[in-house]
Amino acid sequence: MKCARRVVGGVAAPLAVVALVWGSVAYACTNLATMTLSAGAGRPGDNITLIGTSFPVPRAAGSTPTQVVVRWKSLDGPIVGAISPDRTGTISLTFTVPESTPGNVVILGTQRRPLNAEEPTTNYVDEPGTPARATFRVLAPGELPPIKATSADFAALRGEQGSTALIVLMVLFGAVSLSLFAGGVIAFLYQMRLRRMTPQPWRTWGYY
Repeated sequence: MKCARRVVGGVAAPLAVVALVWGSVAYACTNLATMTLSAGAGRPGDNITLIGTSFPVPRAAGSTPTQVVVRWKSLDGPIVGAISPDRTGTISLTFTVPESTPGNVVILGTQRRPLNAEEPTTNYVDEPGTPARATFRVLAPGELPPIKATSADFAALRGEQGSTALIVLMVLFGAVSLSLFAGGVIAFLYQMRLRRMTPQPWRTWGYY
């Protein structure tokens, strides 16, 4: 019996390790659902468009994907929208910002399916890679929304940086050219002075 237990224990331990590693690899390979908002800040009553990607969809043809329910603030918060993802796992919906106190709010895209298909009203489980999250700021009265940089702003910035760099290069080139010219003039004057200070041979030897 002891030998059998040792054999079972020796086999069970590696199997447990393999199962743990396999589960970790499977979880790491799961695509995480993501959501982006048309605006990162606003006030109650504003319409916001939400785009979600990588939501799980069934591989079997004709199967219905699990609906994505968008909730405000928490997993049990108010529902602001619900939609089924397309075959690529993408969703798109527009919701209205509900009444809320100013501050940062988490918007969650939940996608839950029943653990047992025969009992669809109990024991729900999250689809792999969900819930998705996005951050939104409810503006206080008088608070201005943050300025969102556009591609034109980045292009203008690059243009300004390029112009500044060109001006700097021109100034440096001019300074180097001026320093070389000044060095040449100084060297020429120095050579002329040396020639004047050096006595001529015919004067030294007494030739006229």
